[in-house]
Formats: sequence, structure tokens, C-alpha cells
Amino acid sequence: MESRRWLNRYQPQTLVTGTMLLYIEGLFNLVRGTELMFIGLAMFPAAYAIANDRRWGWRLGVGAAALAVLLRLISILSYGFTPTVLLILVFPVALLALLVHPISREYQRVWFS
Repeated sequence: MESRRWLNRYQPQTLVTGTMLLYIEGLFNLVRGTELMFIGLAMFPAAYAIANDRRWGWRLGVGAAALAVLLRLISILSYGFTPTVLLILVFPVALLALLVHPISREYQRVWFS
């Protein structure tokens, strides 16, 4: 019997942390506006699919994280750079870095279906 899980602790630490950040960032993006709301909605199935070793989930997670970083950079250009902008960029950049880390990429290439 195949088990479904929300978090797979047998994956490398970069993917486990990336999965947790996808859930957290997805939840926060739901309340940050319409553009980020749709990205947040895409992060939940991506995190669930990564926890269940699905390659499409990893691709969706990388795309959603990259789009979140891009939208925040665009908002920085339109509103100007302030010290609080660094706080706005911390989680999306960390999420993207965790998902595209060489260990994460290699693990999904070998083990994901």
C-alpha cells in the first residue's frame, strides 16, 4: 500500500526544508495580494507532490518560487529600496535556493518519478 505524506523526512535536508518553506510561504502568500495569492495556491500542491516524490511538484515549486522572487523584485523597483525589502526577500530567495541546490536537483533527478 502506497502511503501519502505531507512531509518526507527521508529526503535530503534541502528538500525537506524546501517543502516546509513551500507550505509556509504558500500560506503567507494567500494574504499578500492577488498576484501572490495565485502563487501561494500553486505552492501547496507543489509541496505535497515533492513530499510524495513527484517530479512535476519539484518543477512547480521551482517555478512558483522563482515567480515569487521576480514579483517581489518588480515591486522593489516600483516602490524603491528600503531596509525592510531585505525581509521581504529572505523567504522566497531561501526557498528558491533550497529547491535548486545541487543536492535537491540530483535527488529529484534520480528518485522522483
